[in-house]
Amino acid sequence: MPRYYPAFIDVRGRDCVVIGGGELGEEKVVKLLECDAKVVVISSHVTTNVQHLADAGEVEWIRREYRDGDLARAFIAIANTGDSAMDERISREAEERNVILNVVDVTHLCTFIAPSVARRGEVTVATSTGGASPALARTFREKLESSRILEYADLAPVLSDARAELRRRGLRVPPDHWQMCITEDLLDTVQSGQSERAYDTLLEGLLARSEPL
Repeated sequence: MPRYYPAFIDVRGRDCVVIGGGELGEEKVVKLLECDAKVVVISSHVTTNVQHLADAGEVEWIRREYRDGDLARAFIAIANTGDSAMDERISREAEERNVILNVVDVTHLCTFIAPSVARRGEVTVATSTGGASPALARTFREKLESSRILEYADLAPVLSDARAELRRRGLRVPPDHWQMCITEDLLDTVQSGQSERAYDTLLEGLLARSEPL
């Protein structure tokens, strides 16, 4: 099995083609729209929700099965057809056009695989087993979602503000000291609704080890 290079892809305003309009196809469409992609759905049938999105002009729906040439303007493509022969054709076109492709649950045809994702606020944690066991990836996601670890995402706004202030002052802080300042006490302060106090505490700690850029 290949070792996949992990990446978060900026799909804003880019043409992303979803082939197959069932429930899994709908899931892919929704996730792409959340990232401001331009979504094209190719399928003779779609779910009610995808139909509503098409009627509202939020996605482009091509009401037929896949044809060669459908990836001509694609940035990425996701296929969920349930037809192995069609999947092979899609894979060949994607390879010819250098379009990165995910064929749901057909790992050997993929040039990227979809991780299992846990989100909280601005933080996204993606888990992949390289196609070996999607169930294990989902287990990791569920464990993360119920753990204290993911709650640290609540610190993201305070950390972002402190980082911006250091840049404004022309200062840098060693990465290991940044980590030392990200404490459970800081998290408790934010979660108790005292974000300004948390910011002041964090900035004071960071300034103690800061140096000019």
